[in-house]
Amino acid sequence: MTESDAGGSAASTAAALENLQAEASCSVCLEYLKDPVIIKCGHNFCKACITHWWKDLRWNFPCPVCRKTSRHQSFWPNEQVVSMVEITKQLEAVKEKTRDESLCSQHHEALSFFCSEDQEAVCVICASSHTQQAHTVVPLDDVTQEYKEKLQKCLEPLEQKLQEITCCKASEEKKPGELKGLVESRQQQILKEFEELHRQLDEEQQMLLSRLEEEEQDILQRLRGNAAHLGKRHRDLVYLSAEVEGKSLQSGFDMLKDVKSTLEKCEKVKTMEVTSVSTELEKTFSNFPYQYFALRRILKHLIVDVTLDPETAHPNLVLSKDRKSVKFVERRLQDLPDTPQRFTFYPCVLATVGFTSGRHYWEVEVGDKTHWEVGVCQDSVNRKGKLTPFPETGYWHVRLWNGDTYAATTTPFTPLHIKVKPKHVGIFLDYEAGMLSFYNITDRSHIYTFTDTFNEKLWPLFYPGIRAGRKNAAPLTIRPPTDWE
Repeated sequence: MTESDAGGSAASTAAALENLQAEASCSVCLEYLKDPVIIKCGHNFCKACITHWWKDLRWNFPCPVCRKTSRHQSFWPNEQVVSMVEITKQLEAVKEKTRDESLCSQHHEALSFFCSEDQEAVCVICASSHTQQAHTVVPLDDVTQEYKEKLQKCLEPLEQKLQEITCCKASEEKKPGELKGLVESRQQQILKEFEELHRQLDEEQQMLLSRLEEEEQDILQRLRGNAAHLGKRHRDLVYLSAEVEGKSLQSGFDMLKDVKSTLEKCEKVKTMEVTSVSTELEKTFSNFPYQYFALRRILKHLIVDVTLDPETAHPNLVLSKDRKSVKFVERRLQDLPDTPQRFTFYPCVLATVGFTSGRHYWEVEVGDKTHWEVGVCQDSVNRKGKLTPFPETGYWHVRLWNGDTYAATTTPFTPLHIKVKPKHVGIFLDYEAGMLSFYNITDRSHIYTFTDTFNEKLWPLFYPGIRAGRKNAAPLTIRPPTDWE
């Protein structure tokens, strides 16, 4: 904006304020309208002024401005004018304040210069003293234009940031609806999963109740058989007791007759075993946590048979014959072809099976090794050059370093405070949920869970670590999942 434009704008603003002051003033007392009323012709006056103007008239009441008359003394309150008067007063106060601020408080001269060192506007008298102090004093209009240009340059990044915030705000406002859709989808998934879990639990319950009933019937049958057997033994002993008592009352020849047979029967009674049938139930029906039965059934569907793929193994890695374990050797035992699938820099190996959906569980025996990494990687990871194993590059791992430093390979690494050194590590992948969890099988505790969005095939990955003498010579071994029973 040029100085002429600014001057024209200021003049038009002043003229508009004067017009507004005229409209807000009473034509009789020439002051701002007080308790304003409007008469029939449309002009406004103070209520007291128009009442005084008409006090001696009985008919034909004229307007003090346009002289139009009305037969009756009629006027009505005008609330809109009340608001206009208040606004006019406020604008006038702002004008007075601005005018006062544009004058030097010491010399009451116009502030027409600017001191660069003190960063303040000064009048012509102050400018002389500032100049004597070796301050840089320039005309106020010049510095005003300079700062206007600087402010204009600030506008573009501000507008860009405003647009960015506006777009972000619009995006955030849409997210509640998106979140509701995601929550509803997840709710349906949870309901479906728990319906299946309930079905499996019902089946498990019926099976266990049926087995319990069968065991009850078996025990009852043995109890009845043993009770009948003991009843027969009881009768035999009653007869034998009567026989012995009768023999003891006889004398002479009659007592000695067949006495040897009676005594033999008594001797047999001494060695007779009296057995009872135990009502103790099998181990299956003892005090097991009820979650065990559900977890046992669920794990059957999640366990995956993992074997190692020699086509991906680094040349310094040796696999077992069953391809269930891998160890690092310092000297390569054979020359292997450098195929696209093979790792040639990072000494690791992948499994023969990868996943693009579903839930999967496997376990790795790490034993007393001092250095290892286990987890998954994307199909497209760099297998040839130096790499950084972060989720951003397609790796999700848990690692042990130097025998006691555990970490999850996030960006940056997340230290893991593990109380019990794991001998076995369980790995659970839920592809659709974007979750990869690690468990310490030794003390049945949770180690760490990655949450991410998976959009490529994921391969179980095993890094046995370099051999540090005998400390880390043991292999990593894929083992059957722990039987908690």
